[in-house]
Amino acid sequence: MASEGSTAPSDGAASRTALALESRLALNRTLLQHVSAGDVSAVRECLKAGADAWFESDEEDGLGWSALHFAVYANSPELITLLLQRGAVWNAVDPRGWTAAQLAWSLNYAECYLLIFEEGVRHSMLMAMLNADDDEEERDTDEVDAESGAVTIRPEGNEIANSNAKFLDSRLVYITDEDGKERCLDGDSNMVMAAWESDIMDKTAQLLCQDLKPGFSVLNIGFGLGIVDTFFQSYKPGRHVIVEPHPDAISYLRSKGWDKLPGVEIFETKWEDAILDPSLGTFDVVYFDTYSQDYKDLRSFFDEVPALLSGPDSRFSFFHGLAGTNSFFYDVYTRISELDLASIGLSTTWTAVHPQLTEEVWRGVKREYWSLPRFLIPISQMN
Repeated sequence: MASEGSTAPSDGAASRTALALESRLALNRTLLQHVSAGDVSAVRECLKAGADAWFESDEEDGLGWSALHFAVYANSPELITLLLQRGAVWNAVDPRGWTAAQLAWSLNYAECYLLIFEEGVRHSMLMAMLNADDDEEERDTDEVDAESGAVTIRPEGNEIANSNAKFLDSRLVYITDEDGKERCLDGDSNMVMAAWESDIMDKTAQLLCQDLKPGFSVLNIGFGLGIVDTFFQSYKPGRHVIVEPHPDAISYLRSKGWDKLPGVEIFETKWEDAILDPSLGTFDVVYFDTYSQDYKDLRSFFDEVPALLSGPDSRFSFFHGLAGTNSFFYDVYTRISELDLASIGLSTTWTAVHPQLTEEVWRGVKREYWSLPRFLIPISQMN
């Protein structure tokens, strides 16, 4: 029979564990002090002793920053490199939602920003390669994971925007706002498309079509409000194909007479199915702007682009709203998409536009999907 004192070893183990944790915490706090002071040698010693490069301070103790944030504030590229090599989390955010890279940008520490930026690109592409087989299996079973690489920013919870299947089964609402401008909302009152995108679509159509002779061919994936399609029509395409799977969007499209315009063809299906149709053909211009799909889906479409382009002078673009509320993640996605396009033989140039948004744009909308001052339009062509 166990004696009363038989719990002593267990109590002793718990005590030793508590002391070890307390010692580890003290070491990590010392690490932050040395990082903040920019003392590279002392930081190396702390890391050798077992300090965690990913450690974050408590809000109660200070700013709630990670070691990487403190390294940026010290303007120390050497410390940033060291911490990243030892496991610092490149995309960790502080209580304000700022990454260390955003802190570097705000302080105009360009070298610090670029170090974290390149680590983000490297890490994200590595994760994408490691997950490639799993992603292929998910596509085969029509179960799309909400996560896509390391920097995906997606709607929260069970929102319709998280699932293409839910989106296609839900109702769309087309309304006119107080200024007489149309907008399209999903069943969660998240915006699918609105008039504020018009300047972006106008410039995109110009970059894609401006020097093409009338009679060219254009493919648009995703109709929405038909904003970009309207601009495409101004350049007089001979063949204008629209791929749109949502029944409410199709009804809206028909109500506007798009199906009766000369040269316009409507494929009422998902792009994944449309590209398998031999009647789809090839195009001088290809544009991609879908809803409730993430970068994984966009990257899958990239692989199809070369077969959709009619020749070396053909052009491809997409609506680059990836991480449209976080400037650092937006830059990372920009670089990742450029590299992914290069890997399939497409070179890309970027044109910046500056959307003019007011608070009224998001009135009655559950979640803003764009808040940055600069929007980048990609134009890709075969090398």
